[in-house]
Amino acid sequence: MPIIVALFLILSFLSTDAFALKCDKCHKDEKSLDKVFHEKAIKTKQELIEILRNGNKAKLHKNLKDDEIDEAAKKMNLK
Repeated sequence: MPIIVALFLILSFLSTDAFALKCDKCHKDEKSLDKVFHEKAIKTKQELIEILRNGNKAKLHKNLKDDEIDEAAKKMNLK
């Protein structure tokens, strides 16, 4: 029984919004997504993809999957 409770707690912890977006792991405080999007004037999903794939930080973002980028675009209300 304790194992089931522990598994439930772990799964519920990992499924919260704080862990739903991979970007939130690194993008905190001064590097928050809001600030980065505003600073780089990202308005569309296509602009976001271009910056992530070809920008100066592309190597840091090379392991991002398309669905993770879609999730970030949705969170930031991009077209």
